[in-house]
Amino acid sequence: MKCLTGITLSLAVTLAPAFAYAAPKADSTAKSEHDMIGAGSESAASHTLHPDAQWYPDAAFGLFIHWGLSSVKSMNISWPMIPGRALAAKAITDPDEQQRIIRQGDWNLNGKPNDITPNEYWEMARSFSPDKYDPDKWMKAAHDAGFTYAVMTTRHHEGFAMWPSKYGNFNTSNYAGGKDLVKDFVEACRKNNMKVGLYYSPPDWHFDRDYMTFLYHGAYAKNPWLPQLDADLKVRTTTHTPEEIEEHQKAFAEEVNGQIEELLTRYGKIDLIWFDGKPATGKQPLITQERIRELQPGILINPRLHGHGDFVTYERKLTPTKPVSGWAEFCDPWTGIWSHSNNPFRAPGFVLGELARSRAVGVNFLLGIGPMSDGEFTPDIYKNMAIVQDWMKTNGESIRGTKPLSNSESASVPAVAGESTRYLFALPKFRDGGMYEQDLLPAEDAKLSIKGITTKPASVKLLSDGSALKFDYSGDEVTIDLAAGKRSRSVDVVKIELAR
Repeated sequence: MKCLTGITLSLAVTLAPAFAYAAPKADSTAKSEHDMIGAGSESAASHTLHPDAQWYPDAAFGLFIHWGLSSVKSMNISWPMIPGRALAAKAITDPDEQQRIIRQGDWNLNGKPNDITPNEYWEMARSFSPDKYDPDKWMKAAHDAGFTYAVMTTRHHEGFAMWPSKYGNFNTSNYAGGKDLVKDFVEACRKNNMKVGLYYSPPDWHFDRDYMTFLYHGAYAKNPWLPQLDADLKVRTTTHTPEEIEEHQKAFAEEVNGQIEELLTRYGKIDLIWFDGKPATGKQPLITQERIRELQPGILINPRLHGHGDFVTYERKLTPTKPVSGWAEFCDPWTGIWSHSNNPFRAPGFVLGELARSRAVGVNFLLGIGPMSDGEFTPDIYKNMAIVQDWMKTNGESIRGTKPLSNSESASVPAVAGESTRYLFALPKFRDGGMYEQDLLPAEDAKLSIKGITTKPASVKLLSDGSALKFDYSGDEVTIDLAAGKRSRSVDVVKIELAR
């Protein structure tokens, strides 16, 4: 038996001075999950120079759509079938306790029983019926809200392909009425002037179900005595010969390569492909970036399959505090869970703050949501998109066509530069670790500053109402007073017009 293993790669992103603020801690959940799917660290030392791909560094705002079988029961996508996170946190050394855990299947250490077994999870395919799927409505709302590209899951780790594939037997050829959900998404993106991104997970837990363990990857590091678990989360009793493993890995590679080629040849121009991990295929070769570019010359490729790509991907925590030198993207879910759930939406001020911080370091922000199983967005998705749309109407100029500050300039808050303008983002404050409306703290008077400005500004104003703000110019520093009474519950943008 062989479980999915990680790969060791190098991170090649250099940083330059910009502004100072507290960097969030790295997200341990994302790291552990990446280890299990073989995502590892990533490199984007260079990027494609194809003219069709040069939209990416100025894209600013993308929509990440996680949709699959999990929407049937409103749970997180794929990961609920993997128990054992508690066993990854500590070593169990007592033999009697080890036997009790095995005997009782206590993979969550006396906590909540696992939400669902893999076999129960896959059974949701019979109930997945996207009869109200209207991606044109999705993309119109997204475009109006200021999103410039969209990435949708065509297959997550669960293994269910959202189009009628010739490879494998777990796709819409057998379920969902035979619909090609990818085709409709691509067409809707084009109709609404959105760049097309397709997410594809090379790991496929359904295809690999007899050759992997369904216990959380990190649990074995501290507890190597743990057994392998089958798709019912029972102790696996079967084994495979080296020849069977090799044959399985060959078939696995054929499925992955075949499905990727389908995605890149069936739907016309694809702007971006978003891989998420590396499957265990032994010596069997996986599709190369060279082959991908033969099929789609102007495509962007993220680094999670090959270890290097056109841009790096930060997940859940935007760790850079200074501008990155290459292309990069930060992805984070709007509700804390990637796919459809009943979780509340994070405060608009928090989400737009993440967008502002991303642009201040030259990173695109890929914000995640999940449709319901019938194919509709929830009313809350449209409600929050409308809030973002209103903010963009007033403040969008600070996001579109701007760059991080140059090395000679720095600011006390996240900031970006236009040709003859500078924009400073006054972010709302939340209680420690908070990100929801109930965590929002009352607005306070703020003093913002930017250094490296060589001439006195022609004007300084608040974009929300166009009012002039009091400022002081001394040496090469501009200091601005922003009264609490002028603050909103969201991100307030101060525009500095430089003298020409």
